[in-house]
Amino acid sequence: MRDDRVLIICVCAIICVVVISAAAIIITDNQKEAANQTQNTTTVQQINDSGSNQASSGSNSASSGSQATQATTTNSFPSVKSATFYSDGNPNTGESATINVGSEHAGETIYVAIWYYRDGSPMNNPSSQALTVGQDGTVSHTDYTAMPKYPDEAEVEISDGNTVDTKTFSLGKYKGSQTKYA
Repeated sequence: MRDDRVLIICVCAIICVVVISAAAIIITDNQKEAANQTQNTTTVQQINDSGSNQASSGSNSASSGSQATQATTTNSFPSVKSATFYSDGNPNTGESATINVGSEHAGETIYVAIWYYRDGSPMNNPSSQALTVGQDGTVSHTDYTAMPKYPDEAEVEISDGNTVDTKTFSLGKYKGSQTKYA
């Protein structure tokens, strides 16, 4: 009888240790994820600031006609400067992205569609979403298509209704955030 009580106490202690360990792992993972999102937001803002400086210095000190044209085009039409892609690891929630087009386009409405691929095969069939560029020069886009695997490529298309800009990004096949530059 006494041996049964000791056995029950040991089993209960092991179960408690396992539950506490699992809770600690989940909390730590959530904190890392929050830190990654904060870091990526800071990165997008820094890119936005440096992108504005590059555009203005490029138009002021352009040594060739093509550079001056490119700087002028950037100011008149929003193009993708960078994109931060996020996968939460749940195959049923899809993918989300924050796209930086520059703060000079704040308040403008653009149309965004993102195609996700894995090993060259399409994983979704998106339609364009009308999004308003925030004060920081970014738009947030979510595709709710269930994706059983992580995509390894994303093709971002933005449009103002007339002109279209498309950028393709290679992605790592893992959970979390990853920022890519155009």
